[in-house]
Amino acid sequence: MSEEECFSTDWYERGVADGRAGYPPGRIDSYREACAEVQVQPDIALWQQGREAGLEEYCQLYLAIERGLERSSYSRVCADPDFDRLYLTAKALGEARYQIESIDAAISSREQELYYNKKLSDEQRQRLVIEIRDLERQRDRARDDRGDAERRLDRLRYELGV
Repeated sequence: MSEEECFSTDWYERGVADGRAGYPPGRIDSYREACAEVQVQPDIALWQQGREAGLEEYCQLYLAIERGLERSSYSRVCADPDFDRLYLTAKALGEARYQIESIDAAISSREQELYYNKKLSDEQRQRLVIEIRDLERQRDRARDDRGDAERRLDRLRYELGV
């Protein structure tokens, strides 16, 4: 936070923005530190009120699913335990999807090397074939994990009416 921001900040609005972003209560400490250099004290009460208002927007259950699927970080700031459940379940699905994408990229890279690098020895080619097969098995397991995660999320969404 700049010196100018310390003097001109609307602490309520700063709190709203921090709540909407899902920041934990400790966020105010960084403002205290930054503004102490210019002898400005944040209005903690106003900031907390604003943060609570922002958290009302942040803690919507449908957003727990979005953030989980995106694998976004979450500081456990929502009071509703269903938010945590949805977020963690959706994050497991997001992680499974990401793992499949990563494995697919690794397979593609090795296939490119195998098919287009004419300077590979027979031993190097065999090593690449073995790596590709191993990655394909990993991908199959990851797809199973993705299916399990999709079913868990669907059940939870149904249970919670989201």
